[in-house]
Amino acid sequence: MMTDSKEHELAIQRILVALDASTHSLAALEAAAKLASSLHAELIGIFVEDENLLHLAGLPFSHELQSPTAKRTPMDSDVMEHQLHLQAAQARWALENAAQKAEVSWSFQTIRGQVTPSVLSAALSADLVALGRVSRPLHARRRLGSTARAASEMERSVLIMQQGSSLTYPVLVTYDGSAAAQQALTAAAKLARLSGDKLDVLLITDEYEQAKPLRDEIVTWLEEHDLTAEFRWLPETSVEKLAEMVQSRKECILVLGGDNPLLEAGAIQDLLDKTDCPVLLVR
Repeated sequence: MMTDSKEHELAIQRILVALDASTHSLAALEAAAKLASSLHAELIGIFVEDENLLHLAGLPFSHELQSPTAKRTPMDSDVMEHQLHLQAAQARWALENAAQKAEVSWSFQTIRGQVTPSVLSAALSADLVALGRVSRPLHARRRLGSTARAASEMERSVLIMQQGSSLTYPVLVTYDGSAAAQQALTAAAKLARLSGDKLDVLLITDEYEQAKPLRDEIVTWLEEHDLTAEFRWLPETSVEKLAEMVQSRKECILVLGGDNPLLEAGAIQDLLDKTDCPVLLVR
């Protein structure tokens, strides 16, 4: 049964955003700044100087392809280090600019190390992690990048964004009646207020008879919070069915939370590979 107890609130005080040279991370930054403003949270930016790139640039046989000519040129460790310093400065400027516009407190840190472990380690001190779907997509189909894939397994709430996506999209949230799903619903309600739109609630139950009481308790809770919602029932709890439902919405923010096996890490990664919308994993 829905309650207003503090245990069902998504308490966000520190939002970590992982920045790199990609447009996807800038989309994550914009979304994180809006959330920080709405939740009165601190915005924390990190840029990782990839030690693997620096090591590769120091090898005598390493070359890089220059865009758009595809010309092969030798890699140089000093040049690579300079490029990373420039990217870090650009990331800091982007963070400062976004934080000032959102009127939130912020901090920035440059870390040298391997990208994914460094981001995951920094995330331990945050309540929510915002990052791009992939750093530099090599294909038209934007499959989930390695850092986003690893972050989706953390016991932290994670917001995954991509270029061109926005927090102003309509909000679709999964609900199975669990405490975790109630946290997801409260988070989705906050996002719905940002977008000025109603919620779309996806009821995850085995039988239709189980969906009606879940719907009734959500309606009562929404009325108390001056929100409205449309309801859908997912009769077959498979990644494919959920992905089809999400993709049919064209543009939406997908909020995931609950105790259903469909929402476990492996299934979520499969789902993220099949969809393109912004996703908030609530934990």
